[in-house]
Amino acid sequence: MKTRISEKQLRRFHRLLSVKMIDFDCGEICAPQNNGIPKCCENEFVVPVLFREEYNWHRKNGKFWQRMPPKTKEIRKFIEESETYYVFSQCPGPKDCRRSKRSFNCMIFPFEPYVSREGNITGLMFVEGDKDTCPLIGKPQKTFNPAYIVNYVKFWTEMFELYPEEKEMYMKESRKREGKAKKKGKRFRLIRSEK
Repeated sequence: MKTRISEKQLRRFHRLLSVKMIDFDCGEICAPQNNGIPKCCENEFVVPVLFREEYNWHRKNGKFWQRMPPKTKEIRKFIEESETYYVFSQCPGPKDCRRSKRSFNCMIFPFEPYVSREGNITGLMFVEGDKDTCPLIGKPQKTFNPAYIVNYVKFWTEMFELYPEEKEMYMKESRKREGKAKKKGKRFRLIRSEK
C-alpha cells in the first residue's frame, strides 16, 4: 500500500494538534460517573482509528498502540467494510496515557470537520451524541482555545489533500447533519475558526 503521510508530516500534524483544546481536564467531568475512566478513553465505548502510517509511526516508537481484536461480529463487519488505510486500535487506557503517544483520533475528539458544498472547511461540528457521550458536546465556542481551532482546520485541510476520500466522506456527513438539524427545527451549530 502506497504511503501517503510522510514521517515529517506526521510530526507536523502531531504538533498542530498538541495545542491544548481546552483549559481544563474534561476527563475529570465524565470519569467519576464511568468507573473513573473518561468515556473517550474507554476501548469498549470508542475504538480509536489510526491512519496506517500513523499506526506504524507510533509502533516504531514503542508498543503503546495495539491492533483492536474484533471481539464481536458487528465490530468485525465494521472493520471489514472500512477503508483499508485505517487501523482499528487500542491503547493501555487513561492510567498509562502519554500525550505524546495520543492518536490524531484522540486529539480531535469530540469534533469532526464541517465541509461546505464548495469543499471548504468552514468550522468544526461536534460528533453525533450528547453530554453523556462527551461533556464538551454543546459547549459554547469560548470554551475552546482559538489556536486549537485554527490548527484543527489546518490539520484537516492538509489531510484532505492526502486523503480525498476523507473529504468526500465529511462533505456527505456535513449535509446529513444539516438535514437532521433542519428536520428537528434546530439551528445547526458550528465552532468557527477566527482566522
